[in-house]
Amino acid sequence: MNPVAELALRRCPTADATTGRRWRQPQLDYALGRIRTRGVLVTGEPGVGRTWFARALAELTGAEVHWVVATESSRSMPFGALAGLLEDLHPVAVLKELRRRLGPRSLLVVDDAHLLDEASATTLLALAVGGSARMLVTAQLTGPVPDAVLALVKDGFLDMMPLQPFGRDDTAGALAEGLGGEIAPRTADLLWRWSRGNGRHLTELVQRGLMDGTLTRTGDVWMWRGDTDVPPVAAAQPITGLSAEGVEALCALVLAEPVTVDVLCRTASPEGFAEIEERGLVDGAAGTVRLSHPMLAAAAAPFLTPLRRRRLVDRLLAVDPGRPHLLLDSGVTDPAQFVAAARTVLLDQPKLAVQLAERALSLDPGPHAALVLADAHAECGSPGSAWQAYHLASQRVRDDDDRLAVVLTQASLTIWCDRKPLAAVDLLEKAPLPERFHADLESAAAVATLFSARPAEALTRAEKVLAGAPSRTAWGRATLVSAAALVMADRPREAAEAMAALTSATDISPYYRGLARSVAGLLGPDGDMPSLARLREALVVQNAGRGAFRSEVIANLAVAEAAAGLPASEKPDEVAVLPALATWVAAASATARQEPAAALYLAAAREAADAGSLRCMVYYLAAAAEQGAAAEAVHALGDRSFEAPETRARAIGICARASRSASDLLAAAEAYRAAGMPLEAAKFAELTERRHGLTRRELEVVRHAAAGKTDRAIAETLVVSVRTVESHLAAAYRKLAISSRQELAGLFA
Repeated sequence: MNPVAELALRRCPTADATTGRRWRQPQLDYALGRIRTRGVLVTGEPGVGRTWFARALAELTGAEVHWVVATESSRSMPFGALAGLLEDLHPVAVLKELRRRLGPRSLLVVDDAHLLDEASATTLLALAVGGSARMLVTAQLTGPVPDAVLALVKDGFLDMMPLQPFGRDDTAGALAEGLGGEIAPRTADLLWRWSRGNGRHLTELVQRGLMDGTLTRTGDVWMWRGDTDVPPVAAAQPITGLSAEGVEALCALVLAEPVTVDVLCRTASPEGFAEIEERGLVDGAAGTVRLSHPMLAAAAAPFLTPLRRRRLVDRLLAVDPGRPHLLLDSGVTDPAQFVAAARTVLLDQPKLAVQLAERALSLDPGPHAALVLADAHAECGSPGSAWQAYHLASQRVRDDDDRLAVVLTQASLTIWCDRKPLAAVDLLEKAPLPERFHADLESAAAVATLFSARPAEALTRAEKVLAGAPSRTAWGRATLVSAAALVMADRPREAAEAMAALTSATDISPYYRGLARSVAGLLGPDGDMPSLARLREALVVQNAGRGAFRSEVIANLAVAEAAAGLPASEKPDEVAVLPALATWVAAASATARQEPAAALYLAAAREAADAGSLRCMVYYLAAAAEQGAAAEAVHALGDRSFEAPETRARAIGICARASRSASDLLAAAEAYRAAGMPLEAAKFAELTERRHGLTRRELEVVRHAAAGKTDRAIAETLVVSVRTVESHLAAAYRKLAISSRQELAGLFA
């Protein structure tokens, strides 16, 4: 049974036998065609679904099906696999009896033919040579296979069809069908990454997730809420047959991957590495190796006893000390190492950061272990534990440097845990610390101001810090704020310079670089509205950590829910980068209800302008213009000029909606197209066609002509005649009230 069918039957007893077929339909169609002529050998890795495929295919043939299933135990006896089909297994009688039983409407299905004994395999080949029956055979070709089975394909009696694992998209679709609900995109991607599309692994992962509650349903969307670092141990198939050296090498690889061959061989042994390589447990490139399948880490867990883990960790750290996750199993007692390691993994592996910080806590007399523990708990979405660690740190202050670190963490927790960025600003402004810490406090206040949706004020604070000689940490915070605020102010070139400086600074926390990129990403060109499943999953992610962009996700989710006729799940809170989110949600909800919304969009634009975000202002004005307030939107634009292509395109579109002239609408469509916003470009192309009678072909010809192409070049591009191009251009000139290419080019200037 394939994972779709198995999961469907477990959750829905009425699911019929065709469940899951559509995910293998192309392969089923191909194999069905071959079965009707001679036969097929279905191959594939263990767990890929060969047996289910054979059953589904056999049912589709409508034939009288005879099953032979080979096993490890049947291989030890001559004709053992045929014992379930024939009563008399005498060598002389077997072939004759099979030919008698298999008529013209018969289909012989042999499952796991790689486990056939030699006598059964030879009999199978003899049947094929004599053309006595149509055959459907499944086999795994990665290990020993009887020569007679290989001869079935090599000598042309059967066509071979490799059955591949599910791809990413098919995994999501198969899971959705099997579980009876939409799968959150991150969850589908995680399960595919762990299983690599292998049906057996996929089914075991889902069953384990359902059993222990890590795979749960939120509304109508399934999400994985458990550990995402390694697959559940119970879902893995055991590994057998390795020598002691092979087990040692496999365990070292589990602990250290990715790792160089040199480090692995020095930690375990060359012989052990050679063994796991021969078993196909290793993938590698350029001298670096890792496990060939993510599930192998879970499968190797029983071998990693505490004693073996400690021994291998000590060896690995002696050879390659830069592995933070190994410190927990080592004999290291220096708290500074644990604190540094915790900060290194804080963003990517906050749970590991918690463990490292907790190990350092009893070893560190100062506040730093407790402070990184507070940050790690905040990153894990545990505000109570974060504040508890902070209070412990505040009791360990020894000097002004410690006091600064404690105040900065208090401000951080006030923003991310209490969701009160303005209170954090007030706290930082009143902190009783020496003047030498002013840049550190002011840069932190700039971050808090940015995340209270006041980019202009945040930029002013950041510029004051950067005008002095701040510490590197203060410089990093101020540059982060500068890059983000400049993007929002529609100053992309200056923003790019700040981002480049931040990215190239290797001594600055990657957290600041990632945060700046995320802010910039919020204001990129429009694409399709994310699905409800993706937005709900994004909200789960934001609720589970610091939630830097929780309000933005909630706002987008509310807009998508309104469009779907659903009530809003949540409301944005005080932590936000983009201004006027609540007003925007109200406007979009009114639009979805087909109520007047232009005034709300104009109000959102005023809020954004007051906050200093021209990008958001123009976005809201474009929505107002689309709702019929184009003249008011043009007035709000004033005589401003815009630098970013997306902002400029929206401004051109606003003016085009106000003028309604064909030339302006056409220019807006081209501006949106050049800015990488095809959905908006299509809207304006449709407006041009609807209001001025330009056909889509005329629009295509006009766009190419405005770009400077000759009539002949346009004809070649569109695969039409030159005369057709000339005819379309003449019609377009008439409708646009122009008479030359020069005037046409001016429309797109």
